[in-house]
Amino acid sequence: MKPKWASSFALVAGLVMAGGSVLAHHGAVGYDYSVPRKTLKGKVSQFTWQNPHTLLLLDVEDEKGVVVWTMELNNPGNLVELGWTHSSLRPGDEVTVTFNPAKSKPNGICVDVFFPNGRKLHSSQGCVQGNLKSFDELRQLDK
Repeated sequence: MKPKWASSFALVAGLVMAGGSVLAHHGAVGYDYSVPRKTLKGKVSQFTWQNPHTLLLLDVEDEKGVVVWTMELNNPGNLVELGWTHSSLRPGDEVTVTFNPAKSKPNGICVDVFFPNGRKLHSSQGCVQGNLKSFDELRQLDK
């Protein structure tokens, strides 16, 4: 039979190790879910397939020049389940994204990526307000 202190030590050690993982993950407090989703059209400058979240850097031109938007997507494991691969987006690809914007800075949580040919990839991030099913639905929102 193990001494009581060994069981107590194992329990405390397990809680400390699990607590680090919980604290390491972030919330979505920096994003504004109270406003309608935004839509941007731009050119992919970088697509980083990494944990804990895949990142998309999108060059978007406005009246002042090019602004680089950083879009956070789900993790690679979940994206694979949704039909993504590490090469789904390549630098130079022109895409339209719908996203939940950050409260500040040109950042967002990407929801859908639309290609000029009508193909759509869903990232399952930011699923607060439903999901567009096609590029035609997106065009209707712009009218």
